Amino acid sequence: MGIWDWKDEGVKKAILNVLKGNLCLNREDKLLIISDEDKEKIGELFFSYATSITPKVVHATYPKTGRHGVEPPEKVWKAAFGEDFIREIKEKGLMDKMLRKEVNQQDELEIKELLLEETSPQELPTVIVAVNTYSVSHTLFRKLSNFLSIRFASMPLFEPFMFYTSLQANYGKVATLSKKLAALLTEAVEAKLSCPLGTKITFNLEGREGLADTGKICSPGDFGNLPAGEAFIAPVEGKAEGVFITKYSPERELKEPVKLCVEKGKVVKVEGEEPFKEYLTEIIKREENAGNIAELGIGTNDKAKVRTNILEAEKILGTCHVALGDNSSFGGKVKANFHLDLLIEEPTLTLTLPNGEEISVLRNGKILI
Repeated sequence: MGIWDWKDEGVKKAILNVLKGNLCLNREDKLLIISDEDKEKIGELFFSYATSITPKVVHATYPKTGRHGVEPPEKVWKAAFGEDFIREIKEKGLMDKMLRKEVNQQDELEIKELLLEETSPQELPTVIVAVNTYSVSHTLFRKLSNFLSIRFASMPLFEPFMFYTSLQANYGKVATLSKKLAALLTEAVEAKLSCPLGTKITFNLEGREGLADTGKICSPGDFGNLPAGEAFIAPVEGKAEGVFITKYSPERELKEPVKLCVEKGKVVKVEGEEPFKEYLTEIIKREENAGNIAELGIGTNDKAKVRTNILEAEKILGTCHVALGDNSSFGGKVKANFHLDLLIEEPTLTLTLPNGEEISVLRNGKILI
């Protein structure tokens, strides 16, 4: 029985677990599913099973955006927030600025005021599920959805095998560990990360809050990845120093590892496998803030196994990941039309507390707490 057999009980059970267990979807909810052209069939699967829970389900599809962290197109904004809001935002010249990620703090306040004025709670979705190739987690669209108390599940790069791996996790255990690690990240002022490939990098964490991706997206305004399972933090910009090395792009194993050299919080040089090296070098050169060290994360899902898909790979228990680009949606100060997570295997991670005490969190990929 193939995973694209819609009568496959394993797929059905996993989707209903997501909808009922992770999202707490009920008959009163209004669900918006957004998917790009490559993930449309998965979106249809979610639509099919969601209608057995609530009759208020909409599935909106759109062309691929091209990379992670890009704002979704106008069609998606309209599906979520309605035509009145889109009309007003266009009249004020803010639509293009939003899509280009050029809104400043004052613009964002104005956009939020317009959302409150031009949208009705009865018309808005209460839940959004984003099943797409490229992540919209690190976008103003996602941030504003949560501002309006919409629960938001982001599932970029989702593949059907995850119905049988990371979505099968005991999310109670995932939540407990993720919250414990997030609390340690919040308390720490510095993190030191190394790995057998030669990673050796430090991050300043002063004043930043660690967050837990628990898989429970049940309260108004909650956000998380599905499959879930990580603790993560936005390091202080301009402070990270060292090198980190990965054997994986977000979608494949590299022919040789890639080494990223970091100075003052930015990637200044990339070495290793030519195609991926060239991709990173070019996008860091072309896109403002793409080389920013945006995130440090720790995987907490013991059912996550596959390293060649970053949605699952970054959740693998005992791994770490370092992200580049945008971190404005989870406590950082950098906006970019780009966000890329890179896997670090067998990491050793040490946190320094304000009193100078050092806590070993991971040693060669083993959780120590």
